[in-house]
Amino acid sequence: MAQEDERKRLLFVFDVYSDDGSTIDGADVINALRAFNLNPTMQLVNSLGGSDNRGEVKYSFDDFWKIYLGVRDDKNSGGFSDFVECLKIYDIAENGTMKLVDLTSMLVTLGEKITDAQMNEVLSDCQLEEEDDDGWFPYLPFLCRLCDRPVPASWKP
Repeated sequence: MAQEDERKRLLFVFDVYSDDGSTIDGADVINALRAFNLNPTMQLVNSLGGSDNRGEVKYSFDDFWKIYLGVRDDKNSGGFSDFVECLKIYDIAENGTMKLVDLTSMLVTLGEKITDAQMNEVLSDCQLEEEDDDGWFPYLPFLCRLCDRPVPASWKP
């Protein structure tokens, strides 16, 4: 994407999260970046200037653009295909399923910690299919829903 088009699209996201049209609260930076289909950690965003506390800092679009570039160019941020590859590790039968207990364990213990309540919210929002009697469920539809992507037409339940 050309940088000018990228700036225009990011300006739209900035405007959505801006309180007054000219600044964005540091606490909203991570949500705005995630709305732009990036997957930064809180630690990364905060290291670039984001904030956990509302009202602590405000950013102009140019400041937000600099934070965006730092997140966009971060080599440690995973994308959708990285997430699929990660979940394939748990696909023992190589049939597109994994144990729900393995997913919940990852969500609660790896990376940025989330609470059981947050994990349950993610599961209720994103799990399209129930686990079977043995605890297996198809992970690709879950991941597509989580990342706001369509389930590939080639996927077969």
